[in-house]
Amino acid sequence: MTLTAVVEQAAGALAARPAALISDVDGTLSRIVPRPADAVVSEKARQGLAALLPLLDLVAAVTGREEAVARCMVACEGLTYVGSYGLDAEGAARVAASDLGAAKESARELLAAYPCVTLEEKDVSFSLHFRNCADGETVRQALIALLEPIAAAAGGRLLEGKQVIELVPAALPGKDDAVANLARDHQLKGIVYLGDDLSDTAVFRAIAARRAAGQPGLAIAVVDGETRAEVRDAADATLAGVGEVEAFLAALARRLGR
Repeated sequence: MTLTAVVEQAAGALAARPAALISDVDGTLSRIVPRPADAVVSEKARQGLAALLPLLDLVAAVTGREEAVARCMVACEGLTYVGSYGLDAEGAARVAASDLGAAKESARELLAAYPCVTLEEKDVSFSLHFRNCADGETVRQALIALLEPIAAAAGGRLLEGKQVIELVPAALPGKDDAVANLARDHQLKGIVYLGDDLSDTAVFRAIAARRAAGQPGLAIAVVDGETRAEVRDAADATLAGVGEVEAFLAALARRLGR
């Protein structure tokens, strides 16, 4: 499907008002880099999001990173930011009972055998990035074997992404919960969602379910050489990497502004 065709499909979904464009951040608005702390959102993506703000009822970013970190990364005034997978006050109370501090220290000790793995600390979870490891699949399998008993003991669960494994509290919501909350709070009808990884597939499926119930929506997968088949299969359309996302945002703003 061409970029023009994806833009037309998105415009069709967004014709049902109130309407929103909602996007993941890492791997969608920002390119994935060896060190997560070095990830940035380009000025092109920022301008595209800003151009859409007056044309839609909601433009939002949903991410597993903390909200404050996402705000600094995207740096688009007027955008709605949902961090920590949309953890609300009630969920935070449940998550607070799942202290992953001991689990993180156990993981840190085990990582001494894997100097190529980077531990990223988050407010309610932590991630292990193995992008810099020579034999990524072998390290992935080893990390899962090491982390599964740690997660079980801490009352947590594992989430896999592109060259990363995250240990989160069992009570932590998913991105589909975050998008559902935005849809409810803003009484959304049309939704376009962009995402690139396994954690986004639940949103893709939710949009398909909404569409079956008569509410327009479009799920767009941002794909590259690391994209898993499940992500492509769950999406309605694809864009080739962050560069095409930048072009899509600009083109969609022009199309909606006509």
